Amino acid sequence: MKLGRLGLRGDEKTVVYESEFGMRAARVAWMLEYAGIKSPLMLEGGFRAWQDSRYPIEKTRRVVVPTKFKATPDHSVLATVGQVRSLSASRSGLVLDVRSRGEYDGSEKRECCPRSGRIPGAVWFEWTNFLDERGGFQSRRSIAKQLRSDGLRPTSDIAVYCHRGARAAAAFYALRSMGYSKARNYIGSWHEWSSRKNLPAEPRQQPR
Repeated sequence: MKLGRLGLRGDEKTVVYESEFGMRAARVAWMLEYAGIKSPLMLEGGFRAWQDSRYPIEKTRRVVVPTKFKATPDHSVLATVGQVRSLSASRSGLVLDVRSRGEYDGSEKRECCPRSGRIPGAVWFEWTNFLDERGGFQSRRSIAKQLRSDGLRPTSDIAVYCHRGARAAAAFYALRSMGYSKARNYIGSWHEWSSRKNLPAEPRQQPR
């Protein structure tokens, strides 16, 4: 497995970063956690913040010793289609759409998605609202009021989705850092949901 070729066993402290701070590092961290790496971390502010803080930088490639990595999927961080559909229908928890406003209301359509729109009952809260001007996550206090107004509580079952799970991964970690322990990432997101004609969408699409 590729993770083993990187020298990962699954029990080490793992830090993921990108040039700044956002969806790419979050998606990688989420995939590592799903694969079985315990509580991977993201570098707040990314590599740019590291440079700005004048921390040491290496320019030579690190030599790693390949090892065996045995994947042990952590299903507690994954929202399946069935779970999302159940939350959408029962309103027992919350389906959180963290895409752009245009994607949410159906005015913006991705070419790879057969349909535009959103999962029925989904609440819109764009993922960038979780970030602050310094390039990290907002504090819980700064956005908790907005989330509470949408019915969100720390004990709520939450399924977060976007287009293909990257922005949702960033929102997933932001929610968890704020104490929302039952958040899950619907990694298939709208790309999967829109391709399955048996799944409902809002606004309702008229057949062609």
